[in-house]
Amino acid sequence: MSHSFRHLERELQRARAARRLVPWAAGTPLAAAVLAGLAGGGRAVLSILALGGLLLVFVAVAAFPRCPGCGGGLWERGERPGPASAPAPTRVERTRRCPRCGATFE
Repeated sequence: MSHSFRHLERELQRARAARRLVPWAAGTPLAAAVLAGLAGGGRAVLSILALGGLLLVFVAVAAFPRCPGCGGGLWERGERPGPASAPAPTRVERTRRCPRCGATFE
């Protein structure tokens, strides 16, 4: 099965952008919980942390690119794709093949 390389580039860029949001998604709920704790809201702190945890899980899952063919991860274990501002070419970008199912990106 063949997919366009443009789709692959968009998927990798989306994942790199989501990786940039992970520190924000972790820090913002913590800061809000501290402020709520200072204001004296015991239950508010727990609800802020719970909702912030859900947001963090969502962003962390979005930070990994998926193959359009098999849904498998496009980054290999231990691979460092680099930041969105200066990405390092990954194996899938060099070979234009999914490492899981072997789908080609032309």
